[in-house]
Amino acid sequence: MLNSDFNIGGVRKGVALLCLVLLMGTVWFSVMEDFTPLDALYMTVITVSTVGFKEVHQLDMSGRLFVVFLIISGLTVMTYTLGAVGRVIIEGSIHRYLGRQRMMRDVDKLTNHYLICGHGRMGQILCEELQREGVDFVVIEGDPDVADRLVTQGYLVVEGDATEDHVLEGAGVARAKGLVAVVSNNVDNLYITLSAREMSRKDNPGLYILSRATDQNASEKITRAGADRVISPYAIGGMRIVQALLRPTVSDFMDVATQTSGLDLMFEELKVSEKSGLDGVAIKDSGIRQSFDVIVIAIKKPSGRMVFNPGPEVIMQVGDVLIVLGDRDQLDRLESTRL
Repeated sequence: MLNSDFNIGGVRKGVALLCLVLLMGTVWFSVMEDFTPLDALYMTVITVSTVGFKEVHQLDMSGRLFVVFLIISGLTVMTYTLGAVGRVIIEGSIHRYLGRQRMMRDVDKLTNHYLICGHGRMGQILCEELQREGVDFVVIEGDPDVADRLVTQGYLVVEGDATEDHVLEGAGVARAKGLVAVVSNNVDNLYITLSAREMSRKDNPGLYILSRATDQNASEKITRAGADRVISPYAIGGMRIVQALLRPTVSDFMDVATQTSGLDLMFEELKVSEKSGLDGVAIKDSGIRQSFDVIVIAIKKPSGRMVFNPGPEVIMQVGDVLIVLGDRDQLDRLESTRL
């Protein structure tokens, strides 16, 4: 950054010196050679640029000596200025290349991260929320200007078309935990889903793929291409509006429980593992409510069946996913202690 600032300062200094040379030549020709201001400026420019046009008026010995001085001064200043401009361009390109290489090394070290394909309005919200949650993610963006802006924001970015296999491979699809395709085009989301599923089928079969679709027809196609879930922003937005209209208090509660900014209350899903000690244990005997003050809202069984509002006698088993509601700190403590 310091070198870049120095070189930009050199460019400014060079331009200022060049303007000073032009001003000096114009004044000298006007005063000493009795040129009109326009002729004086013209004579100064053709002299400094060394284009070799004929003199406006015949010069005496002192005028010719000044022209020699003006040519040397102009060439010196122009060489300095062009050199400063070249350093800015070259060093900027080198810094960008080295920064990209360093960032790709950071991407290569990631595991269990998320890939965000596309940084439109939805992608922006996704990145902000994932960053707030402290989750590792990589943005795949095809627009170079947007990619550069995201890098300045501190995101890990792979520049390229997410429908291309080598781009997904470079972003670590074989090591990722999930992929979100939120490009505005249904066809692109379909290709991204299909490519990601095929590439991860052998090395990362558990890759969770979430995709965006604008209509039901596209949703069905993307699901068949391998997406675990397809979401339509318009459908979700419409349902939220209806809920806010008919059940505003319920809508307010959901906003509190699902938004993470500055709030401690949140929903979370926790998977019962073999080492948790909860296999075959009833909810009332698990201490989840008593010790952690966390409410079990539902249990998703390995078969996919959802048990809503499970009673205290319900037995938990390995592979169950608990949907719980509680304080952020208590949820973190429960996950680290029991799950």
